[in-house]
Amino acid sequence: MVLKYLNEDELFKVAMNIEQQGIEFYQSAFECAVIEKARDIFEFLKKEEKRHYEVFKKMDMEIERIKFRPEELDEEISLYLRSLVDSGIFENLLPKTEWKNLTDRQALNIGIQVEKTSILFYSGISEITLEPTSKNALDRIIKEEKSHLVALTTLWKDIVG
Repeated sequence: MVLKYLNEDELFKVAMNIEQQGIEFYQSAFECAVIEKARDIFEFLKKEEKRHYEVFKKMDMEIERIKFRPEELDEEISLYLRSLVDSGIFENLLPKTEWKNLTDRQALNIGIQVEKTSILFYSGISEITLEPTSKNALDRIIKEEKSHLVALTTLWKDIVG
């Protein structure tokens, strides 16, 4: 076991779960959106989540090859990642049963919070990943998640005024 509080086998499964929930959430947000710019960004983000899901799926299948730093170096990171997982991602902010009635503001706000959490989670994984190809893929996804955060925040400011 590489991580004391979160098994390395869980890392990419959790990431896949985050992205799968993102696909479902952004699809619901798209279907509920009233503002055209919001519809566009939700559709774009759904496609991005699908692409990220595939990257994490590939990493999960190659987990045996991916090297992580020894757990004694990363107890704090392990605790941190575990707390992100335990706090939930989408459904902790709004139960899935309520996604069918999302307002543009709600969806943007939830998207902003989830993108921040995703960035933190993926950054934690990147910090302990030693294998260059996986680290590069994680860093690319983190950069994309940051751009998603900027897009969501910009639209939020436009809407709120």
